[in-house]
Amino acid sequence: MNLPLARLSVVAIAMVAPNVTAQDPTLLVSGYTSSAVHAFAADGTPLGPLGAASGAQAMRYGPDGDLYVCAEEGDSVLRFDGSTGAPLGPFVFDDPATPQDETGGLRAPTAAVFGPDGQLYVASFQDDAVLRYDGATGAYVDDFIPAGTGAINGPDAGMDFGPDGHLYIPSFNNNRVLRYHGKTGAPLGAFVPVDLTTLSRPRCLRWRGDGLMYVTSWGNNRVLRYDLNGDLVDVFATLVRPTGLAFGPGGRLYVTSDQTNKVFVFDGATGAALGEFANAGQAGVSGATYLEWLPDPELHMRHPWPATAGVTNTFGFGNATPGGLVFVAAGVATTSIPLASPKAWFGVAAPLIAVVVADGDGEYSVTAAIAPSAAAGTLVLQAFDPAGACLSNLVVTTFD
Repeated sequence: MNLPLARLSVVAIAMVAPNVTAQDPTLLVSGYTSSAVHAFAADGTPLGPLGAASGAQAMRYGPDGDLYVCAEEGDSVLRFDGSTGAPLGPFVFDDPATPQDETGGLRAPTAAVFGPDGQLYVASFQDDAVLRYDGATGAYVDDFIPAGTGAINGPDAGMDFGPDGHLYIPSFNNNRVLRYHGKTGAPLGAFVPVDLTTLSRPRCLRWRGDGLMYVTSWGNNRVLRYDLNGDLVDVFATLVRPTGLAFGPGGRLYVTSDQTNKVFVFDGATGAALGEFANAGQAGVSGATYLEWLPDPELHMRHPWPATAGVTNTFGFGNATPGGLVFVAAGVATTSIPLASPKAWFGVAAPLIAVVVADGDGEYSVTAAIAPSAAAGTLVLQAFDPAGACLSNLVVTTFD
């Protein structure tokens, strides 16, 4: 990739993080029944709704830094300013003034997430399908996973692309987490198969920095953890009807319930209950479904694209400190190393480190020709922003 590489210890990387206090973030709670995105200060104080979203479900950030919200009852995806939270209008929607359906037949969207190719993928709950849209315009592209294929039954709000670049779908009605090829949509089987003694009615999933997956098991009041192989690690926490979850300051895990309309906090490593963050129901939230922070606190390591040997691939990250130095770790295997500052989990074994500079928008991109001999080879990537004291998501790419 023509980057200066050196071997550094993970401890050494963490030590360059300055002792800074980040601006207090705002926690957003989507209210399905209250049909709004509700905001709470870092101390749990209600700040009121950002704006209306009929049947509000998943909230995810796009490459442009804006927040995209599924309005299940409105068959649309809405956009909010990623810095202020101000409503910016619909992004994927059917124009009633035209005879065609510009959404391509989207019905009851629950999840929307941007893929490694920069396109927007939206779960159509009513049709058990995933539709793909232009990531810049919101125009319908195709049915990435057509209705009636792949054993989906109730794709829920937590759909996400995993560290391996494949698409993971919590299939609510048949109690499993399904995996699909990130470029073709081909079914790859159940990442978490049916076992009602553990997973029941999955709603949301999140990936930790070392590739550990946290899943809300709504049907049996649990938060479960799985490793990169899909093996159960433990029953991490218990609470009534958990729905959305998100990591927050200090590596803590925030979980909401659509039955109690409360947000609870847990130690992100041990699962120890740390108390109630907010009684969202008293602030007007009804059907609390999904959690996200404003502004986006995460450093986003992007998957190499098109992840194919023998051609030029693009590597990069986004949402770093503008103009700041960023350490990019590269290796061929994963590990799990807890860091104290920031409170996070590092996932690259025996890394080589490249030190690069983010541009004025906090972005970085580089292209590199990948040798044909790299086919079937694995590259593990993760980035660290010392100015923002932020560790990125883990990327595990196996080149075609």
